[in-house]
Amino acid sequence: MSFRASRTVTGVRVKLYKRILRRIIGKHSELEGCEDMILETLEDPDFIVEGHKRELLAVRHYDVTPIGSKDMVVVYREDKGIVITAFLTSKAHRITEKRRIIWQKVK
Repeated sequence: MSFRASRTVTGVRVKLYKRILRRIIGKHSELEGCEDMILETLEDPDFIVEGHKRELLAVRHYDVTPIGSKDMVVVYREDKGIVITAFLTSKAHRITEKRRIIWQKVK
């Protein structure tokens, strides 16, 4: 099985499997060619929030994406070491309204 891996801010190795990437692109065609952005968001997010279960959401702002200035959100599980999904949003503030920020980059 083919994959690329990245280390999270806590040093955990997380894999982005090609089949998961294909599924992400199937749902979010604008992410075609954005594999590096997904991995960079895992490695160097602006902040990380808790999911509703055991997943974490890494969020990073990009001034330039295929659809303009957006925030990349990567949902992953450190305990399983996998990326679950990823998407671009202009409403990252909604993510923090319902979830607790557990890590934030010092600016």
